[in-house]
Amino acid sequence: MILMDMWIIPLLLASWNIAPSQGLNRKCEKISIPMCQDLGYSLTVMPNFVGHEDQMSAELGLQALIPLVHSNCSRHIRFFLCSVYAPLCSEHVIGAIPSCRGLCEEVKADCLPALNALDFMWPPLFNCSKFPVSENNGLCMQNPINERKEKYTMVPKPQPLTCPRNFVATQYLQEPQCSPRCDADALYRSEDKSLVERWMRALAWLCFTSTLFTLLTFWVDGSRFRYPERPVIFIAFCYNLISFVMIMKSTLGPNALTCVTPLSPDDVPYIAVDALQSPTCTFVFLILYYLSMSAGIWWVILTLAWYLSAAKKWSSEALHSLSTYYHIAAWGIPAVYTQLALALHHVSGDELTGLCYISEPAILVYLIIPYAVLLLIGTVVGVFGAAALMKVRKEVREVGRNTIKLERLIARLTVFWSLYTMPAVGMLACLLYEWWQTPQAHALQALQAIDCNAPGCQLDLPRVSQITITLLRLFLFLVVGISSGMWVWSSKTCRSWTKLFASPSCSSKPRVLPVARV
Repeated sequence: MILMDMWIIPLLLASWNIAPSQGLNRKCEKISIPMCQDLGYSLTVMPNFVGHEDQMSAELGLQALIPLVHSNCSRHIRFFLCSVYAPLCSEHVIGAIPSCRGLCEEVKADCLPALNALDFMWPPLFNCSKFPVSENNGLCMQNPINERKEKYTMVPKPQPLTCPRNFVATQYLQEPQCSPRCDADALYRSEDKSLVERWMRALAWLCFTSTLFTLLTFWVDGSRFRYPERPVIFIAFCYNLISFVMIMKSTLGPNALTCVTPLSPDDVPYIAVDALQSPTCTFVFLILYYLSMSAGIWWVILTLAWYLSAAKKWSSEALHSLSTYYHIAAWGIPAVYTQLALALHHVSGDELTGLCYISEPAILVYLIIPYAVLLLIGTVVGVFGAAALMKVRKEVREVGRNTIKLERLIARLTVFWSLYTMPAVGMLACLLYEWWQTPQAHALQALQAIDCNAPGCQLDLPRVSQITITLLRLFLFLVVGISSGMWVWSSKTCRSWTKLFASPSCSSKPRVLPVARV
């Protein structure tokens, strides 16, 4: 299961105080929310402590918390939630009456272990320090007397970790954890995973074919790809291996590369919460993350090489003399980030894609910031390089020379630069959306899994926007590799391949020059 620190529900108000002043000058009304009826009081007042102006809005807000109520993590959970969304109202007291702080702390103590097992935080919306204390003459609702006594007379027994249906209890860093099963629909439907699988397979084959053609063209005629064009080959190499891993994943099965095989045959396989739990998960992450970041650095090197060639008039030999530093940067920096992510346990399996990648809480540090920096540097250097090429074209025209080849080169560079920059911007937008929204979506999905714990229950999971973003992100990720093939789409490539496959009898014979008389 992807590790995350998340809220169960969105923070509805930035700050709010539990105080009887809520609902001043409002008349008491009968409680119409079904969940909050038969709790020992029948009158409430609006607005409530969340800011809802009517009971219909309060009921909609409570719907997201119904799975938490059905989990029975605390015997007072329903009473506590209703005291916030439908607080007590009395004709003899001005304002709404909330629960006491002691009740909030008891519910938190009861439910927090179950929430922690699913990697959820106690919602900041229910900050117990904001509830009044009865001992300080605070007007609030306490537990029934017999229940308060029972709390101190009964000795609590340790309860084993109970996970929702399609989850399995595991250990992660010596802590109990609920992880999705490999052979079940824990957070996503089968049709969603099948759609993503088909989409990824098609894109991976396109990327693999395009990059393989680029690499073979380099093998046929390597002299064409000197600096500043040489980084295109390394970009194609990175995406060729990335697409190969995705094809291999599609061939082996949905979660064949992310599942942890238990030591005991009685245990159930589960999706890795840490890549180090599974050698195949570690391998997949190494290929995907390491090579994708390396490709980004090679793109920056490409823009830098073109800038030095156009603006500073560096020759191919001068650019080649720095190739050692290029390789140190392109292969060394991703290696550091990769080792850090593995060592700090920031890599996990993804049920939807069947791949192992950066866990959602670490997306900002390991994906968004590095890729944004690379995109910014490459974009700025690319703009300066394009300006330098335009200046060179102007100078060539002024001396009356032909600029057709130079204009073709500028067009190819512009297209290739655009085919990397625009998908990279879209990719960053998708990552930002996932970093911000996916934890909350997974929280609601897991809560619904708790609510749907009976056999035959059909999960009603929120999925449309999340699946769409995943499909878009996969396309933007692989389209860079697909577009790398356009660099070799030229007549020179046709001549190189024709020369390779032409029979010796069809090859052109050397022309005999006449011998000049002395």
